[in-house]
Amino acid sequence: MTMSLWFNIVIIVFMLNITVVVLTEHRRSTETLAWLLVLYFLPVLGILLYYFFGVPAMHRPLISAERLDELKAHTAPYRANEVDTQQHHLIALLEGVNHAYPVGGNSLKVFTVCGDMFEAMKLDIRAAHHHVHMEFFMIEDDMVGGEFAEILIGKAREGVEVRLMYDAAACIGVPRKFFRRMKEGGVKVEAFSPLFPHLSPFTNYRNHRKVLVVDGVVGYAGGMNLAERYLKGIRGGVWRDTHVRIEGPAVTELQTTFLTDWQFASGEWVHDVSYYPQQDQAGKLLMQVVTSNPTAQFRVIDLSYSEILHTATRYVYLQSPYLVPSEAIRKALYAAAFSGVDVRVMIPTNPDKGWVVIYASRWYIDQMLDAGVRVFFYDNGYLHAKTVVSDDRLFTVGSVNIDHRSISQSFEVTAFIYDAEVATRQRQTFLDDQQYCHEIKREEWRRRSRWERMKESVCRLAAPIL
Repeated sequence: MTMSLWFNIVIIVFMLNITVVVLTEHRRSTETLAWLLVLYFLPVLGILLYYFFGVPAMHRPLISAERLDELKAHTAPYRANEVDTQQHHLIALLEGVNHAYPVGGNSLKVFTVCGDMFEAMKLDIRAAHHHVHMEFFMIEDDMVGGEFAEILIGKAREGVEVRLMYDAAACIGVPRKFFRRMKEGGVKVEAFSPLFPHLSPFTNYRNHRKVLVVDGVVGYAGGMNLAERYLKGIRGGVWRDTHVRIEGPAVTELQTTFLTDWQFASGEWVHDVSYYPQQDQAGKLLMQVVTSNPTAQFRVIDLSYSEILHTATRYVYLQSPYLVPSEAIRKALYAAAFSGVDVRVMIPTNPDKGWVVIYASRWYIDQMLDAGVRVFFYDNGYLHAKTVVSDDRLFTVGSVNIDHRSISQSFEVTAFIYDAEVATRQRQTFLDDQQYCHEIKREEWRRRSRWERMKESVCRLAAPIL
């Protein structure tokens, strides 16, 4: 047989094998269809894409259960035994699925302007005396990234332990000399899941978290990365984001998040008690720090957001850069709106880069409007915040977008805050943001062109594999 015939036979065998695997996996129907379309219309490319981006993660933790228990033991003494009965089911769900302990005695500062958050972080890092732990999806070699690099090098030279972790794919365009300079300055630097020479099915799973822990007593989490464009904004408008600074026992959970990722990325097992100092009562807030990742058997964001929507009685307001909801979240959105709950969704008018996910997000707007969900497009720059606020009793903030990649294929962290004052304040923040939005009306939306509808449909099919 000729070489070309053998090649075709091999390709057909691979295609049939992948087809059987995709059809028998527990995937969303749109994701299954997307993979089959790519596989049969672009066979060779489809096989390569599936290997690098489609193979599902094994349901295994990044570290052993014994090591995770050792780290979680530092939070256990602060676990709240009595919680608000209104939040009991959600709290129990998050602890049962994610081992996220509800801990009280915390204080919170919310940042919606990147420059303010950067300044606060720099102050805390400069005050560090034992360690600085940072993991950011993206840190760029520009004015912002460069200043943080110099501060970290300065602390390392003072004898402070400094560890920095970044996502390899997100920072693929950052010059290696940027990170090398920090290493030479005494900073321990690790790339999460390097692309080369370790290409594997795991390559698709990225660390999207943005976490800082200083001396084990101050923690940050949210949606902001370290780059100049977050400071200056884009397209003549602001970069609208949300990040929080935490003090209190909840910081131990952020520390565990970092140390778990660090052990996976570097192989260094950091677990000494000095990284978990005694926590004083910093405030009165009850919180849970929830980590989501592709190696988990259950999708905790699907479950928790659905629970929030199903149990809301007054309102649920959501902000996300992307809106490609899973079937569970989509149905919960519709059910809440049909039952009379004031459900509002805010997404950006234009993308930060690329149009696929933006158009995929718009495919879902028709049904949301029909169900009574109010949809707002943010016009003043770019909305990158990932928040939920509900019934003046719950506020969530973190790194997770409402799309397939964040929920199923990325390592994320979200803080669930149970407090009436915080939730009320964040509801007002959402309403303030509405001033920079235009609301999508059903009649207007239905007048968009067939070409726009076609782009939405095609992008919706492609979104699950990107």
